[in-house]
Amino acid sequence: MKIEMIAFDADDTLWHGEVHYRDALEDFKKILSTWGEPQTIDETLYEIEMKNLPLYGYGVKAFTLSMLEAAVKISESNVSGKEVADILSLGRSMLETEIVLYPHVKETLEVLAGSFPLMVITKGDLLDQTGKLSRSGLERYFPLVEVVNEKTPQSYQSVFEKYNIDQNSILMVGNSLRSDVVPILALGGKSVHIQADTTWEHETVPGFDTSQEGYYSIEHIGLLPDLIKKIQQYEV
Repeated sequence: MKIEMIAFDADDTLWHGEVHYRDALEDFKKILSTWGEPQTIDETLYEIEMKNLPLYGYGVKAFTLSMLEAAVKISESNVSGKEVADILSLGRSMLETEIVLYPHVKETLEVLAGSFPLMVITKGDLLDQTGKLSRSGLERYFPLVEVVNEKTPQSYQSVFEKYNIDQNSILMVGNSLRSDVVPILALGGKSVHIQADTTWEHETVPGFDTSQEGYYSIEHIGLLPDLIKKIQQYEV
């Protein structure tokens, strides 16, 4: 089936995202340097993030709460008020950071918007994600925007049913195999993987089969229009 709708992930697909978490993590390690070794801090925070995902979901606010919990655990409840304030400041800085687009994003969206309806399907905090889209200058390309708690076949299917989209005609574009590729392929759709400069460990899929039908990979988003032309030529 030919492509009738193109959906994009947001963070680390349209603009840089994970790098801000990496930078904040390094600052977090410095704040807690008197309480633990960098590797211990890193491992403790990741463990707490995984535990908190079902409760807090994704995004900067969830990350900040997990940093605070990790600080309490690592310091054995001796973390100071100043250290807590510094951690909160890290979270606020992440929420206010400048949106930096990946190369070729605007030009690519301009080309595709002339031929396809475009939408954003991303996960995280609603206020944060819609705010970033607004600040990015890309809002006009996306009449449809959905922020979900988790990207699963069920959550994608709910989005497609909401807008009466045939799941077999969707093309999902994103940087995460776990969130942007695997669920879409499970529904019979097509997905284009664009590997980001940095990817959160949680979003990787070791041993992923790249020979699956409907899976495509490109080096950068600027190659997407040509790839779509090739896909359309082979579709009925």
